[in-house]
Amino acid sequence: MIKSPVSKATPLKRALFFLCLLLVASFFEAPQSAKASTTIVNPNQIYSYSIMQRDIKKLADAYPDLIAYETIGQTKYGRELWAVKLGRGKSVLFLNGSHHAREWITTTLLMKMIDTYAAAYDNNTTISKYNVRELLDHVSIWFVPMVNPDGVTLSQQGTAGLPANLAKTLKQYNGNSANFNRWKANMQGIDLNRQYPAQWNTIKNSKAYPWHQNYKGTQPAQALEVQSMMNFTYKIDPELTISYHSSGQILFWHFNTLSKNLSRDKAIAAEISKLTGYSLVQPEKNPSGGGYKDWFIQEFGRPGYTIEVAEYAGERSVPLSAFNGIWSENKEVPLFTAQKSYNLWLEKQKVQYLRQSMSLLAETKLYSKIGAADSISNLKPQQVEVTAQKGDWYQVVSNQGTGWVQPSPGKLAVVEDMNATADLKDNAYTYKYPDAFSPKGSTLSPQTVQVIGRWSDWLLINTNNGNWWIDGRHIELNPTPEEAAPDVAPEKQ
Repeated sequence: MIKSPVSKATPLKRALFFLCLLLVASFFEAPQSAKASTTIVNPNQIYSYSIMQRDIKKLADAYPDLIAYETIGQTKYGRELWAVKLGRGKSVLFLNGSHHAREWITTTLLMKMIDTYAAAYDNNTTISKYNVRELLDHVSIWFVPMVNPDGVTLSQQGTAGLPANLAKTLKQYNGNSANFNRWKANMQGIDLNRQYPAQWNTIKNSKAYPWHQNYKGTQPAQALEVQSMMNFTYKIDPELTISYHSSGQILFWHFNTLSKNLSRDKAIAAEISKLTGYSLVQPEKNPSGGGYKDWFIQEFGRPGYTIEVAEYAGERSVPLSAFNGIWSENKEVPLFTAQKSYNLWLEKQKVQYLRQSMSLLAETKLYSKIGAADSISNLKPQQVEVTAQKGDWYQVVSNQGTGWVQPSPGKLAVVEDMNATADLKDNAYTYKYPDAFSPKGSTLSPQTVQVIGRWSDWLLINTNNGNWWIDGRHIELNPTPEEAAPDVAPEKQ
């Protein structure tokens, strides 16, 4: 028997040897696995505007092909209203939180959702019955986690650091109380959820002057935050919206809803009620308007909901100890409503008849019709003739017959033939098909590669191990001999 060097070593040397092995193993551990197991959002803290900004950037850095963010406007005091996109589909669900300052636990909830769903997508795991990757391949969820960052900051930190005259004014708006924990308005004393142009003139129980709560302003949509929210809603055109508030464990779903939409909207509300355990609020004949949900239902004629999380807390923020219960009650709500959003979007899409040859680049299920429960076969990679499209479904003629496919990103493409080379200046992953979440092959060291095809930002290369895709966003193609040759003036006859 051949003995290893370790077998002759002293106990101390053996311990040092195995410690070195552990260090080496940890050094070469795949970064993707480490990333996916890391929790970015910590809900067990007072979740401030600055923490939210930091976490949004961390999430986008961790999942660059899944999460994007942008500012949709600024408050009077210069804070950005951040919107975060999670998902890759054309249909849109929109969630927002912290219209009211003291209700900042709704920001924590929305940020926890982004973190949890992104990790599930990256790991290709399920949450309850939902296949998160499959769902977010076809739906995009937009979040505005903190509609009222000025008010949230005031509610959490009081007037510390503010100019003396502004601090004095805000204290007057607060009934000369130093308890800003109860503050709901923005820093102009305007209640943002009484600002939307939905029966604004008939809002009930409104204060006549700026106050810590319930002042509707001098005209609808005068607050910059509300203007930004309205403009952004038009831009993303969501099929369904949820505004998260606290507290009371109740669900608002109706605002002068058209009779043709009643059964649809109430059925979705009833399912949300089952998921959360929250009670449905009965419709009123003359509801007090001005809320985001009210405006969305009135303007778009689509389902809009206001969810009040946590047991009633009175005029104060919900305690941190309530978060685990809130999370348990709501973690499936966006997944359920994302599926509903997709269905509503797909219903509106018209069939377009095509005649186009495309490459199916990875195995894809073939269905007899759109939305069929079971597939009729699995299509292997091949050239297919696309004869029709509805939304993100394609009717194809394949070597296994005609049917419908709903490919995930990168699986169905028109590949441009190429004959070029490219210099890899850094290590590059190879992929089975052109998508960052496609199965990976090997890692290529810096070298010159032969490029034989292109789709979007992706390059198809020929290697000793077959044809693979690489992300070409930061790779320049070398000029072909024809392109490199200098222009020669024609000879004079």
